[in-house]
Parts: sequence; C-alpha cells; structure tokens
Amino acid sequence: MSTSDILVGIAFGLSAGSIFGFYWSKYRIKSSAKNTVPVELKSKPPTIQSEQARNSKQEVKMLLLEKDFLSSAITRVFELEAQGQITKDERDAIVKKYKDRLMEVDKKLDSMELIIEVSELENLRNELVFLLTRKIEDVDRKLEKALARLDMQKLRAPSLSSEEKVPTPSTPNPQRVEKKSSRPLESSIDRELKQYREEIMKALEKLEQIDLEEA
Repeated sequence: MSTSDILVGIAFGLSAGSIFGFYWSKYRIKSSAKNTVPVELKSKPPTIQSEQARNSKQEVKMLLLEKDFLSSAITRVFELEAQGQITKDERDAIVKKYKDRLMEVDKKLDSMELIIEVSELENLRNELVFLLTRKIEDVDRKLEKALARLDMQKLRAPSLSSEEKVPTPSTPNPQRVEKKSSRPLESSIDRELKQYREEIMKALEKLEQIDLEEA
C-alpha cells in the first residue's frame, strides 16, 4: 500500500509537470534562464466583473444582429440600383452610410469581445489554480503518510546477524523456490491517475476551445 501511494505521487508529479508545460507553451510564454519566474498557484481578483461580462455578451448579440442587418441592407441597395429604382449616386450615398455604421459596429464588437476574452481567461485561470492546488495537496498528504510509514518500516526492520549476512554455499532446494506473484500496482495507479487527468483535461479543454476560436 505504501509503495503504491509513493508511485502515485511520483507519477502524478510527472503528469502535472507535462500538463503545465503544455499550458504555457500554448501561449508562447518565453523567458530566459536567468529571468525565469516560477508560476504562482494563487487565484487573482478578476479584472472584469461578472455583471460587466454578461452585459458585454448581450451587447455582442445585438451588434451581430445589427451587422447582419446592415450587410443585408447593402445587398438590397445594389439590387435596387440594378433594377433601375435608384441611381448610382443614390446607391453610393446609401451604401456609404451603411458602411460607416458597419465600421462603428466592428469597433464595438472588438471592444466587447476583448472584455469577454479577458473574463473567460481569468475565470479559467482561477479554475485551473483551484483544481491543481487541490490535487497537489491531495498528493502531498498521501506522500507524507507514505513516507511516515516507510520510516516506521526502517525502524522496525530487524538487523541481520553476521551469520545471516554471509550465506554459506549450499545446494538450492527446488521446493523452496517460490515464484512471487506480481502485484497489480500498474492498474491501481492507472485508475487514480486517470481520475486526476480527466479533471485537469476538462479545464484545459476550455482553454483549447478559446484558442481555436481566436485562430
């Protein structure tokens, strides 16, 4: 049992290290060896309040509807000019008015979408900090208990006598040779690590989705 706990701690440590490497490489955070700053696993107060983020999302919906309406209106103006219902000068004047409004809508969309992006990334960072901190604390507690049991085993282990330390040559007895059955350590570790990875990857999937939407 103690050996399994130790292996779980070591294996999860390696897994968490790989996940952290993936997370930071996605955003190309580069630093020199001399100026390397350790990542601080601490939640940060939000720059964008939740109410502001909700209002921005609602405004984005309205702006997208207006943008679609303006695009349709411009198309309709060209159709009217082709049908001879308006002149080319009238078409240009109306289209210019719609295009000017489209530029204003695009600027507002950029501003609102930036607010939403900051809010989503801040929430995702705090979720990752909470998740990883909780998992690291779990592993630390298990490792501390396992090391304590390991120390107790060392103290209780009987010292070998001089006769036992130097075995005398003898003919091996085939009847005493027993094959030790392999303990299913791998399956036990895999199950526990699978749970850790699933919870961490759920949070990272949100980050990956944001990255795909920006591409």
